[in-house]
Amino acid sequence: MKISDDDIERIVSAAETIEESLSVLAAKQSLSRESYRADRETRDVVERRFVKVTEATLDIARTLVVHERGSPPKSNPATMLALDEVGVLNRTTTKEMVQAARFRNVLAHTYGDAIDHDDVYAALQSLERYRDFLHDVRAYLDDTGAL
Repeated sequence: MKISDDDIERIVSAAETIEESLSVLAAKQSLSRESYRADRETRDVVERRFVKVTEATLDIARTLVVHERGSPPKSNPATMLALDEVGVLNRTTTKEMVQAARFRNVLAHTYGDAIDHDDVYAALQSLERYRDFLHDVRAYLDDTGAL
């Protein structure tokens, strides 16, 4: 069954959000760990962009899993695992995106000094998992003739 035009539009919109957020995050990568930790406003921007980028990847993932299976998995990490099972993501990307989904849950449900700023800084230095996710999704959409 072909992916609907509405779903393609939803995926493209989410991909644009990912690209925009990755651009903002990439601009913050040059900060030293100390500068990052000392600047609350920058930390807020980085944390929010990570939530946005991961929400967008999860939206794409749920859309594709529902298309393939008819219903979404019960958790964010399970959604990424399901993308591997239906042949959208490769194993390495799946592992990284499961971690990203868990990371999103921590950021979305934690605030203030409870957030481990060193973990967020480390994630900021490694944005490739989101680019790999987009690459795998695009390849899947191309392979299925959706684009």
